[in-house]
Amino acid sequence: MKLKNIWYLLCFFFFPCPISFSQINKDEAAILKVFQEEERTWNEHDLEGYVALYAPLDSTRMILSKGVAAGKENILAFYKKYWPPEKMGNLKLTNESLERISKKYYYVTGYFQVSYPDGKMTHGRYSGLMKKWKGKWYIYTDHSG
Repeated sequence: MKLKNIWYLLCFFFFPCPISFSQINKDEAAILKVFQEEERTWNEHDLEGYVALYAPLDSTRMILSKGVAAGKENILAFYKKYWPPEKMGNLKLTNESLERISKKYYYVTGYFQVSYPDGKMTHGRYSGLMKKWKGKWYIYTDHSG
């Protein structure tokens, strides 16, 4: 075995090494924090806090089965109409996949699961765009199904 290969084995199993196999950059870490905040605000039934994670732009949109809600006010109105606190349940987002499109956009996909007190559950996939606006990451386009 070559000395170089032995070094990698020692490094991998025994020593903290400067090589990381699953590093994420600052933008990806910030986006993942948005998803954590999304779970927290939903689970606290805080719709205003939840929708605050959407970009404060008129072009921000949520794709629905019967159309599109554009702008934060319309998105919030949708959630208030169709997701009263007793229907919200407990949200868990998993298996997020982040793909950089540009310095200001990431394409994201993952799974959602909502558990209800009566034992029922809703689950599916989500996708969308995250947008960096004024130095902060926001949900820009959201689609769940």
